[in-house]
Amino acid sequence: MTYAEDGKPQADLVESLVNGFLTEQDARAVADRYPETYGSVVSWIREAAEAGDWTRVGKFTNLAAPLRVAGLDGVVQGILDSGAPGCNAEDLVEILGEVGGASAVACLFRVAERSASEDAPAYWLCQKAIASLGEIGAPQAFEGLRRMTASSWPDVVRWHAAAELDIEEELGFDEDRMLA
Repeated sequence: MTYAEDGKPQADLVESLVNGFLTEQDARAVADRYPETYGSVVSWIREAAEAGDWTRVGKFTNLAAPLRVAGLDGVVQGILDSGAPGCNAEDLVEILGEVGGASAVACLFRVAERSASEDAPAYWLCQKAIASLGEIGAPQAFEGLRRMTASSWPDVVRWHAAAELDIEEELGFDEDRMLA
């Protein structure tokens, strides 16, 4: 663990500067003030997740995302795959869409599969996964979205996946019926 001149852990000092959504400029200002952030924030996220400190995980992922810190997608995927209770899965799914590449597709699809049985009636987490898959835009992401239009998925999920692919009319989906 890195300590500042006053003996406080560097992570604590950085965390105190992070509140809510950060623009790239805000995140860079924090990281420029504490340059160790670039090389340490992923381990800080991992440590916070292991401790179940989801507020800290949220702060550090919100800092790391606009910085495009190496390894962020891997640690976020690990947290999501763990199914840890208490983590803000919706925010983490959005972050994967923002920073994840094709490697995040399988994780996002698994999150949607797991949440489909418990996310009714609006399927918010599934909708976030769908949007993130669309944002990634890799062929694997589009294949996952296509699979989510199958009749085995809830109608709301099928509609949103088809809308993300812009094929809802091609599939003959009636928006009023699908979202009822």
